[in-house]
Amino acid sequence: MKLDTFINRPVLSTVISIFIVLLGLIGLSSLPITKFPDIAPPTIRVSTTYNGANAQAVLNSVIAPLEESINGAEGMTYIESTATNAGSADISVHFEQGFDPDMAAVDVQNRVSKALNLLPAEVTQVGVQTQKRQSSMLVGIALYSDVPEYDGEFLDNYMKINVIPVLQRVSGVGDVMSFGGDYSMRIWIKPEIMAQYGLTPSDVAAALKDQNVEAAPGSFGAQGNQSFQYTLKYRGRYETPEEFENIVVRTNANGDVLRLKDVADVELGKVTYDFENTLNGKPATMAIVFQTAGSNATQIINDCLAQVDELSKDLPTGLHFAVPMNNNDFLFASIHKVISTLIEAFILVFFVVYVFLSDIRSTLIPAIAIPVALVGTFFFMNLIGFSVNLITLSALVLAIAIVVDDAIVVVEAVHAKLDAGYKSSRKAAIDAMSEIGTAIISITLVMMLVFIPVSFMPGTAGIFYRQFGLTMAIAIGLSALNALTLSPALCAVFLKPHPAADGHEPSLKERMTDAYSAAGKAYASKMQTLWIPLGTLCLLVATITFMVKGWFDFPTVAQGIIAIVCAIATVAGLFTQAFKRGFERVFSFILKHYNKWTGFFIRHKISCAGIVAASIGILVWLMSTTPSTLVPNEDTGVLFCMVDMPPGTSQERTIEVMNQVDTMLMSIPAVKYSQKIAGYSFIAGQGATYGTFIVKLKDWSERDKKTESSDAVLGQIYAMTGQLVKDGRVMAFAPPMIDGYSMTNGFELKMQDKTGGDVDQFFAIVQGFLAQLNAQPEIQMAYTTFNPTFPQYKIDIDAAKAQKAGLSTSGILSTLQGYYGSMYVSNFNRFGKIYRVMMQAPPESRISPETLKNIKIRSANGSMASLENFVTLEKVYGPDLLNRFNLFTSISVTGSPAQGYSSGQALEAIARVAQQTLPQGYGYEYSGMTREEGESGSGNTTAIIFGLCLLFVYLLLSAQYESYIIPWAVILSIPFGLMGSFVFAKIFDVNNNIYLQIALIMLIGLLAKNAILIVEFALERRRTGMSVVNAAIAGAEARLRPILMTSLALIIGLLPMMFASGVGANGNRALGVGSIGGMLIGMILQILIVPALFVAFQLIQEKFTPLKWEDTDNAGIESEIEQYSRLSLIHI
Repeated sequence: MKLDTFINRPVLSTVISIFIVLLGLIGLSSLPITKFPDIAPPTIRVSTTYNGANAQAVLNSVIAPLEESINGAEGMTYIESTATNAGSADISVHFEQGFDPDMAAVDVQNRVSKALNLLPAEVTQVGVQTQKRQSSMLVGIALYSDVPEYDGEFLDNYMKINVIPVLQRVSGVGDVMSFGGDYSMRIWIKPEIMAQYGLTPSDVAAALKDQNVEAAPGSFGAQGNQSFQYTLKYRGRYETPEEFENIVVRTNANGDVLRLKDVADVELGKVTYDFENTLNGKPATMAIVFQTAGSNATQIINDCLAQVDELSKDLPTGLHFAVPMNNNDFLFASIHKVISTLIEAFILVFFVVYVFLSDIRSTLIPAIAIPVALVGTFFFMNLIGFSVNLITLSALVLAIAIVVDDAIVVVEAVHAKLDAGYKSSRKAAIDAMSEIGTAIISITLVMMLVFIPVSFMPGTAGIFYRQFGLTMAIAIGLSALNALTLSPALCAVFLKPHPAADGHEPSLKERMTDAYSAAGKAYASKMQTLWIPLGTLCLLVATITFMVKGWFDFPTVAQGIIAIVCAIATVAGLFTQAFKRGFERVFSFILKHYNKWTGFFIRHKISCAGIVAASIGILVWLMSTTPSTLVPNEDTGVLFCMVDMPPGTSQERTIEVMNQVDTMLMSIPAVKYSQKIAGYSFIAGQGATYGTFIVKLKDWSERDKKTESSDAVLGQIYAMTGQLVKDGRVMAFAPPMIDGYSMTNGFELKMQDKTGGDVDQFFAIVQGFLAQLNAQPEIQMAYTTFNPTFPQYKIDIDAAKAQKAGLSTSGILSTLQGYYGSMYVSNFNRFGKIYRVMMQAPPESRISPETLKNIKIRSANGSMASLENFVTLEKVYGPDLLNRFNLFTSISVTGSPAQGYSSGQALEAIARVAQQTLPQGYGYEYSGMTREEGESGSGNTTAIIFGLCLLFVYLLLSAQYESYIIPWAVILSIPFGLMGSFVFAKIFDVNNNIYLQIALIMLIGLLAKNAILIVEFALERRRTGMSVVNAAIAGAEARLRPILMTSLALIIGLLPMMFASGVGANGNRALGVGSIGGMLIGMILQILIVPALFVAFQLIQEKFTPLKWEDTDNAGIESEIEQYSRLSLIHI
């Protein structure tokens, strides 16, 4: 292959690399930054309110018709809904990954419109909202007061008026949820006085509808040939409580005017009093931002916080913003950690390569390949729509030790030519590239080909694999381009011809031995020659240890100084001739014994076959027994704490308990913010018995990694609340790792009743299922917040008696709603917004069932009759909310795996228990992230993908070697490393997650490359006339140094990942453990077994196809033939 153009024109080669770097920097400047690739499917939320209705009424009259209409929307995967006793209806429609969220929203909106005529009038008056938003939360913004002038009502409305509209205008924001009530004109009608005047709530509502209106009366002078035209203007809606108080309710025959203030109290209050918020015990309000599908979460958070910074400049004195939840905190801390690991890996790889090459010039050539390949990758990532995320950055960290390989091959090949007597580095580079150019391309194709099949894997895992695989393939491709252009040009410029004495051209080994011998004589003494290499080695190990432990980050001044001094001493020692000589002696010793071990395994082919078979068997066993999960949980710096009080608990009692929990949370040293939200649970929804805490931990650098980690804080919360909360339940958990699916990081499933039976019977079945599930060792906790024992009163109307009095059932129910149910009767404008006018009896008039006797209704003859005459109450028990999943009644179950078990094992336990306990007609479905994991957790797709990777490598090698037999020497060596990954995963308690699988994909390519290097050189020697055995030994010996160099570069370079701690530690550890374990065990077994495999399959191949000799004059390798002829007499 002619590549001398790039060698003869080094400026051209340099310009190509500069262009690659510049394009990469341009691409990097516009690449979005995200935590993970955009994998969350589009979700459309449909919501409305039916004031005064209980959960069953909301389900029957609102959710059922809406679901019937929405079901079957194009691209829909599942639909879930919730109806509560607070009158709220919420429907979430989930679509396939990649489905256009705008098309989904339009389709759902159209289907909702078709069902509007089936909804109650009260619901259509409020309106049905359709929103594009994901289920996970991006950022929580709190507004709190540290002065008594501003109460919660003021904070809620300041947030609603001044902050939320600004946040809603940020591009990509799907919704801003506020845990507070809007302003509302509250009309507290007094039942006794209303009865005295013979009024009912419908009379007040009619007066409001008649007088509190906007109108368009027209104008004077239009088309009247007048000089002036006057617009007629009606006063419009009322704005102040005083104006509402003067509304005329009735005018008597004697001229007396009955006004609203005579029968009701009017005040500017809140539309709902169901929430109470505090931040660290101070009055506060909270707004949480949700994103739309396909938007850039990181940019949304940055834009929202920028707007908050601007708004903070105009805050009244005493008001402050706080951010108790910010997904970017974990993202940027994780990216900072990965970049630090990347830099550490680069430094470690550089020194490993230097140790092997023993020449700074030779080391710089592969080192230059790293930034060229890595930075250039960003340009292509931009072209194909990738982002800078934890997956692509992990790919680049792994690529560091891979991209240097091609350049190392070039440097070694040029040195071999110089060893052979070349006097010109340029000529040596030209001839070397003519020999290895094709090999570089074939190895690169094999490496890149490994990542092609994984790019077609479906689902969430497929997106992860695609971004990792293509990023790696791009970096490897650029490294090959660099090896074919820049590296040989630099070799021609930097490397110098090797001097020879007395006309004898020494080999590299002889030249190094002579040089070190001369240097040793001039050095000092034999003891110094011994102690300097040993001391440098100890310092090198210490430096790597300090780097892994993070001492170079200066956790303390003393540790930082020790690490720096140790590193300086290590560098000084590495550059001494004594260390170089000591290393070469050690390597010569290894090489000598390596030849013996290679010969041993070649002679014992049956033993080699047994090792291969055992490795495959162990690999299969470990793959089936290693716990699996999709993404490992991490310390994100945020925790959620849910409070669930017994059914029927008042809101005041719930707040009292939550205040105690709040005080307890603030006593934990690792907690920075405790945001209390009374009246709402991220799991159960809205209700007086629920509450939520968003717990923001201090920065990772301010917390002890063991005693103040998120898991440790969770343990403290459970320990403290277990003693504090006796009449309720506290559940604490971390948020999900992948945004856009759910609120929790555990498993979620929806138990389904497909029989349409009684909810109490359904609940009893679910309780039995949970009892069995919690008894399984894989399950730490599984629970449901559903409870059908909330105390309620069932209303029964005597229809006959009502008709006799001239009353209708709807009229009686409307009167009850007006007094007890908070009726939405009108609107008013203020502060540039429109608010609701709500009518209801004051709290003291609806405190108990006995107040029903004071509620009067007007009969047909105009007299007022007590509702007690027509209504009877029966105390019953029922749920506070009802759920449906895919149109069936459902109960939500949430849980988490036990310590030491993975989510995959938890799902297996769920399936096992469900099969044993659930009767016919009852089932379950997963939701959220658990649904994705359940669909991809069978392992069949993953096995097929890995099989395709191996098949692609096999076919490419078959084409290269023109043989279907020889490639088996490569393919059968790959399980060594895959087995090593799972062995290390067992040792270090790492689950089979996406990071470990990414390491496995990479290892397939690297292990194939190592085996190809041995087989390729052995084939070359065999074609020149060597025996098969000698050719195998010669190929193995010739490639031992580069294989050890590149393998140890990967192993040592990834040590900081393997022993990672702090933010993102679990993912980094999985990646490091899998890569290091696979490469270490795979390398050791490959360099010993592959020569034997080559001998076996080459002999088989030659029985079918006799070998055709190519290099009959054996130019350049006479000494090798002679050497291995002698070796054959010794070893064979």
